[in-house]
Amino acid sequence: MRRIANVPWGVSVASLVLVAGAVSVLVYLTGTNGIAVHFYYIPIIYAAFAFGDYGGIACAVLCAAFCGPWMPAEYSNGDPVPQGHWDYLLRLLIFYIIAFVASRASSTLKRRINETRRLYEVARSITSTLRLRGVLDLIAENAVAVTEAKACAIRLLNRNTGELDLTSYSGLSEEYAAKGPVSVAHSPMDQEVLANNVLQIADVRRDQRFQYPKEAEREGIVSVLSVALVIKDQPRGVIRVYCGRPRRFDAHQIRLLQAFARQAAIAIENAELYEDIRRNYFETVRALTIAIEAKDSATYSHSERVTELAVRLARELGVSDDDLEILRFGAMLHDIGKIGVAESAFDPSGEGPESEVFYRMHPLIGRSILQPVGFLQDALPVVIAHHENWDGGGFPQGLAGEEIPLLARIVAVADAYERLINPDSFTRAGLTRASALEILQAEAGRRFDPGIIRAFHRLLLPSAEEELNIGGDPLDEDGSAAEAAADQAGHEPGADEDPVPDDGEATEHVAVEDGREAVEPEETTDEEVATDSRQE
Repeated sequence: MRRIANVPWGVSVASLVLVAGAVSVLVYLTGTNGIAVHFYYIPIIYAAFAFGDYGGIACAVLCAAFCGPWMPAEYSNGDPVPQGHWDYLLRLLIFYIIAFVASRASSTLKRRINETRRLYEVARSITSTLRLRGVLDLIAENAVAVTEAKACAIRLLNRNTGELDLTSYSGLSEEYAAKGPVSVAHSPMDQEVLANNVLQIADVRRDQRFQYPKEAEREGIVSVLSVALVIKDQPRGVIRVYCGRPRRFDAHQIRLLQAFARQAAIAIENAELYEDIRRNYFETVRALTIAIEAKDSATYSHSERVTELAVRLARELGVSDDDLEILRFGAMLHDIGKIGVAESAFDPSGEGPESEVFYRMHPLIGRSILQPVGFLQDALPVVIAHHENWDGGGFPQGLAGEEIPLLARIVAVADAYERLINPDSFTRAGLTRASALEILQAEAGRRFDPGIIRAFHRLLLPSAEEELNIGGDPLDEDGSAAEAAADQAGHEPGADEDPVPDDGEATEHVAVEDGREAVEPEETTDEEVATDSRQE
């Protein structure tokens, strides 16, 4: 079949004519009463398989014409004996029947092959992915094709609301899909289907069991076939196909839809099992993180807040579901390496290069902790690279630009923002959202990816503006986040301090480095460099 389908149309027609001509020569030499006339079946069957009903019938008529009145019935003493008139008609009828049967067999075979291929595609999808929506979309699309229907919808039972939630569909308009809730209590049709019965409605416009007849009429839906999705003898939803004309689905089409329903049930069960495993993994990781952070009430739940914020930012950037899953684990564990670093390394009041070295080692310590854990391998780049800077000035590898993994860049922004508004016990009071956003924007292109900062600004701008409107932001008329930070920190110029200097002299501003907030002078002496770098 594959070879026939790939043969060019012109080559197939030419081959049929040549074969029919060659058979005609044999028939002329032996007579139509001889066995050679049966060789005409070869081009007829070939045409029926290659070109369907019309091709087979056309070839049958052509072969009957080749085997016309000029062909002798037989030879007697070397002289041709002519055929009878009934011979022509009977032979044409036989050729026609052969062509019709062959084309029907070919059509049925092709349909079975198509059905098997589609069932195989769905089965392969179920085994190759655990993304339920994608599998159900594929099932809906293939169910429409094999049942020759107008559309298909898959609805899953919500036990909390008693409604059938639309999970996937194919061939339906957005308007019909959003027509309203399908309540089992108000849908006799679905009550019957969920009792594990196959239900056909030939005309939904005249059947009281259908819940939305007017909407169906506007959509062009006339008939419907519904079967239940059953998992461990429990109904979990329905799959139904719609047709645009009055129709009774045959037993074979019903069995096909039931096969797709079983595959959908398998996909749902696999997704639920995966979700249980994933949730258990994540809760274990979460418990570990909370245990580490519990020793300091100021940093308690920091990783959870970073994870939530990073996921929101990733969605704003259009990150895929698979990468979102990796991001959740990476963000939750981004500071796991701090368990191997002395607490003094995080205190900006500490002095000496040893503390700075230990602090910069925590991403690598985190990698060594998580590397033996197989399911966390994809999250390691987040743990390792969330302190890398866009300009290459970060640590531990000194990566720059897009060398830094995207998920690590996202976590870096979320982590820095969270530390600005919820500082740890070593830093000053937290900034407002507007002030923190302004500081992060100032760091775009140096520490942070500018594109991610723009997305982050879009994400949080409404909440920051709301904060401004209610007077929660201590910005001055110039919008100076630095002075706002100084106000929150209780920093007032002392009597011994000089007034704010002009250009060329040192001014104080807030800097965000490596997840910690510090007040650093723009110009520092050589003796202050080590202390300032640790404060950052």
